[in-house]
Amino acid sequence: MVQVSGRSFLKHSVTPYNFSSGPCAPCNSAGGQFFYVGCSDTYSSGINSNRYYLAPSTEIDPWLGSWNPVGSYFDRGDPAVSGAAATDGVRSLTSAMVNAFDVVKNRLEVRESELAIAGSFYGQVQLVIRGEPVGNRANNVQNRPMTFSWNGSAWNASATGSSVQGSVLTRWTGATWDTGGNGNDDGRFLVAVKVTGPVSGMWHYEYAVHNLDNTRGGASLRVPVDAAATVTNVGFRDVDADGSNQWTVSRAGNELAFLAAANNALEWNTLYNFWFDCSVAPSYGAVLLDEARPGTGAPNVAVPSQVPSGIPTAYVTSIGSACGSCASSFYEEFQSATSFDLANNAMTMAMNSGAYTVGTGTGTYVTPTGTVLALGDDSETTVNLPFSLPYPGGTTSQLIVCSNGFVSPAASNGNSYTPTVAAFLAGQPRWAACWHDLNPGVGGQVIFDSTPAMARVTWVNVPNFSGGGQNTFQYQFLPNGTVHVLWRAMTAAGNAYVVGWTSGGGAADPGNRDLSATLSTPFTLCATRFAGLAHSASARPVIGTTINLSTANVPAGTSGGVTLLWFGQAIPPVDLSSIGMPGCFAHGSGAAVDFPFATPSSTVVVPLTIPNQQNLSGLGVVTETFTYSPPLTPLGVIASNGLLLILGVQ
Repeated sequence: MVQVSGRSFLKHSVTPYNFSSGPCAPCNSAGGQFFYVGCSDTYSSGINSNRYYLAPSTEIDPWLGSWNPVGSYFDRGDPAVSGAAATDGVRSLTSAMVNAFDVVKNRLEVRESELAIAGSFYGQVQLVIRGEPVGNRANNVQNRPMTFSWNGSAWNASATGSSVQGSVLTRWTGATWDTGGNGNDDGRFLVAVKVTGPVSGMWHYEYAVHNLDNTRGGASLRVPVDAAATVTNVGFRDVDADGSNQWTVSRAGNELAFLAAANNALEWNTLYNFWFDCSVAPSYGAVLLDEARPGTGAPNVAVPSQVPSGIPTAYVTSIGSACGSCASSFYEEFQSATSFDLANNAMTMAMNSGAYTVGTGTGTYVTPTGTVLALGDDSETTVNLPFSLPYPGGTTSQLIVCSNGFVSPAASNGNSYTPTVAAFLAGQPRWAACWHDLNPGVGGQVIFDSTPAMARVTWVNVPNFSGGGQNTFQYQFLPNGTVHVLWRAMTAAGNAYVVGWTSGGGAADPGNRDLSATLSTPFTLCATRFAGLAHSASARPVIGTTINLSTANVPAGTSGGVTLLWFGQAIPPVDLSSIGMPGCFAHGSGAAVDFPFATPSSTVVVPLTIPNQQNLSGLGVVTETFTYSPPLTPLGVIASNGLLLILGVQ
């Protein structure tokens, strides 16, 4: 995986727009020069590519998120002004200067020869926020698949697939990766490595290094190599076509060093590649990156990686992925208002073991006689329940009622009049009998009434915002968690509708469901979204120590399971789809040692004692956990990811 573009200039965002739409709503905006929680700030690529706001990324300190305008590109102008005006902190870059640029100056450039090579392409974007804690930066880098096509006169680019947070190197199939930083003094490097072979006794080592937010930059990559090893086919790649600034390579004793040329440090948000063949197999170790410029902190950064040091070290590698899925949400989206077909219908969501079973409605409409809620167009209010209402994932004694037809149990979902599946799944938990653009401010009523046995929220003859007509529907909430939804007379007009329940928080999309056709066959949801069994080791499997094999995310209601150990790895892994476990794989081969468990909690821990026998060094052990957790697969059994443990003396 290589970077095929150069480094563009970076956009300086001078005004944050706090839009109330988007997956993080509600927007808690109070205006001013700040970007507020829950708000979105989206706009066209034309604004992002406006050179009036672009300046060199090297002027930004990505670790601190700081920028000094004095003497900056904006201060100097292009071409640079003379005298004190170039260092007074007042903008000298004018629109006239920018209008004189050619069409590519300061923008991202990709050589056509790179686009003509077959392969998978990704685009990546990074944000820098002043003073942001490191623990909050995981979502500052985002990447997404791209496609490029030539139509005979121009290249066309489009974003495809889904975006993923984090460095694009985490998508590199077959690679392992880790990060290292310079304490609190400077930022981090991510090093990904992929080792293949051996072929004719030689292993091929590929390293890709991404400077995430290290201000001082990288001036070297130092790889520990067994002094007796044979090293051949050494190579390096940067992001330009300048052959005069290539990094050089040297080998001294037990180290292979790639050294930066002058003015070609590995700057932040940039990826360089290094490779070689070696006669020594990989083991656990660390590579060193020297800092390119003076500054506070240590002179280099160590990053754990696989290296041909010749020292038999222990390491752990995750293999494959977990399986099993069930929906924590359901919905029907009516993109055309006229397709809404639930008038005079009913639906019941009955609580069973903390999750909903959804089917044909069993409630009876009750004419409301309670409090008329003061709801206008696109508004919300909170009502108090006379009991504690359980719902999948929690309990509540209040409901947040939005005029646009939905109710939230935990936190506000805002008052958007535009129903979208993305916002429905990404927001807070909510029931949506009729998420639609409704306007009780011009007619009809939204009424709340309750007894210790039931609470009801009813829209009575509430008009559509557009298209004409009125709508009557009712929610009934019972102390045992059951929720009845009853639609009466509904005028299908105006904008789109979304109907259903979601656990929110980025719930997996279960797909559109035709409720009028499927409610007669009850279906069961999960209480919360299932993230998959996560199998991990507490430490490297060093000979003479005890480590814990941990399996997290065990679903509630799991009756039992087993952690298995094999002394061989199945390559390729064994596909278990044929026995009713679609998407599940067994990663071990041969006879297994089993560690069974019953009625587990959400995390299962199995201690593994490694005998103090030096001759076990280099032995590979594969481990994986299986649990009986219906209905996550047709068989009811699900599998975790696998772990490959290589035993070592250190």
